[in-house]
Amino acid sequence: MRRLSVLALLILSLLFMLTAQPTAAQVKSFYWENYDIDITVLENGDLHIVEEQTLNFVGSPFTYGYATIYTGNKGNNDGIYNISVSEEGREYIESFSNAPDTFEVEQVSDDVIINWYFEPALGERTYTFSYNVAGGVYVDSDGDQVYWKAIPSDHPANIKNSRVTIHLPEGITPQMYTGTEDFLVAGYINGQSTEDVQITVSDDGRSITYQPVQTLVTGDELEVRVQFPHGLLNISPPDWQQRKQTGDAISLTLLVISLFMLIGGPLLVLLIWYTLGRDPNTGIVVPEYITEPPNDLPPALVGTLVDERADMRDIISILIDLAHREYLIITEKDRDHVFVRTPKSDDHLRPFEKQFLKYIFGTKEEKSLSNLRYKFSDKLPKLRKLLYEGLHEEGMVPTSPEKVRNGYGCLGWALFGMALIAIPIVTGIFGSSEVVTGFCPPVALVVTALVLVYTSRHMPTKTRHGAEATAMWNAFGNYLRDIEKYEDLEQASQIFEKYLGYATAFGIERSWIRKFAKVNTPTPRWYGPYGGHWMRPVMMGRAATIPSGSPSVPSLDGMAEGLSGGLDSMSDGLSRMLNSSATILKSVKPSSSSSSGSSFSGGFSGGGGFSGGGGSRGFG
Repeated sequence: MRRLSVLALLILSLLFMLTAQPTAAQVKSFYWENYDIDITVLENGDLHIVEEQTLNFVGSPFTYGYATIYTGNKGNNDGIYNISVSEEGREYIESFSNAPDTFEVEQVSDDVIINWYFEPALGERTYTFSYNVAGGVYVDSDGDQVYWKAIPSDHPANIKNSRVTIHLPEGITPQMYTGTEDFLVAGYINGQSTEDVQITVSDDGRSITYQPVQTLVTGDELEVRVQFPHGLLNISPPDWQQRKQTGDAISLTLLVISLFMLIGGPLLVLLIWYTLGRDPNTGIVVPEYITEPPNDLPPALVGTLVDERADMRDIISILIDLAHREYLIITEKDRDHVFVRTPKSDDHLRPFEKQFLKYIFGTKEEKSLSNLRYKFSDKLPKLRKLLYEGLHEEGMVPTSPEKVRNGYGCLGWALFGMALIAIPIVTGIFGSSEVVTGFCPPVALVVTALVLVYTSRHMPTKTRHGAEATAMWNAFGNYLRDIEKYEDLEQASQIFEKYLGYATAFGIERSWIRKFAKVNTPTPRWYGPYGGHWMRPVMMGRAATIPSGSPSVPSLDGMAEGLSGGLDSMSDGLSRMLNSSATILKSVKPSSSSSSGSSFSGGFSGGGGFSGGGGSRGFG
């Protein structure tokens, strides 16, 4: 008995599925059999439009239709009025009840939305709705015209047949081109004038019919245009046209202003640099190279003067220069480097040199390089400031180069910020037709701002004295870069240590060390293995000075032989010390968050006029 019940249930389920399948297979769809539009031009410049739509509904019944019509500048008209809806002669009542045989109208921004409701419908049905368009005629001295987007592009189904007819008032016929028989009438599919729209004109010339020769598929739009002599209608330009013309004038003004800003802004920045950002012309003749420093500036000030920047190599040159002048020694110990302060007094040091020693040693006499990791970088701004002040005190620069760069850079970024702030303001002030050109001034300001930010790095200048000194120091830098061209390195090995600080400031310390490593060059008296006997005379303040190159002072070659058996091992160690010092002294402690992986339709159309209307149509 149980088996019979289950079998019966299965049979009933199967029958239900078989009977339900045809219903499910009925897909709800529709298409337009005919879509005819009559446009009558009224004496006051308005348009009376009647849309008659014959549809074929398939599948589930349809119960409503809708239409959206653009108004204002969006639809190139001053609004619509006198709206009515009917079905095969039966007038619908305006109501928000959603009951059959009613329609409702809603204004949303520049869109007029019309919804109409009917009894459930299948098969062929014909609906008509009409309305008046205020200001539908575009007024121009060359000829007034009607330019209307009769069928918008977003209709959700195909239109098999369509026809648009424009009726002109009594005594008005289409305007003709001079010397031709062609009327100023045209039909456009998807914005392009095409022969796929057949155009016929009535015998009296007052009615023009536009009929596509093919089905309009979803996405196709149909626009129609007719032009007639100006002044036959006693009308003024409609409000939307005047707004558009005003907008065009505003757009032109904005474009002119933008063009002026785009060209004039960078040119102004260039003029500022030309007048305020160039070093004075000294008029002196400087040789290609000189073999001695032109004055007593220490390496760090030389490096800062030449490129007007207190770089990390300038900071490291302080270390090398102070070691050369016997204020500290540097030793290697267990893959680290140790800085040892000598007893020599710092009374005669410059402010930035005293500050450097204070930052390195504090109250101690010995400090390992690894111990300075993450502890020195916050001292760099103060050291750079002291270097810039040192140049100013020497009369090399009129003011701090960093202040000049920051001043112009901040101005550039301020202009950039103003441009970004202006973008939403432009969006709020200008209408949709002018918003693109409204963006042009902010964009031009952005270009000027970025040019100023870039130029700010070239704005610092030197005094005449500073410019002359720079030229001489650059000649000395040429000598250091090509030292092998001017000197026998083996005979001139004594200048290795003497000018190592300057080579570091010029950024050529690696090649400087490498070149002298190839000859029998003594190692610097202030650099060597931890606790080596060679450092004791230095620690005693030169009381027992060892002559350079004496047997007790190892050479780069000899030290390399003794330590690792390779010619360049000592030079590699010295280079490694310089690199490690630069890396560690500028190192910044990573933040706790670093592990997360992060650091940081309508309008002007192709026919030459202003197309009105547009919107959408549909049913459901």
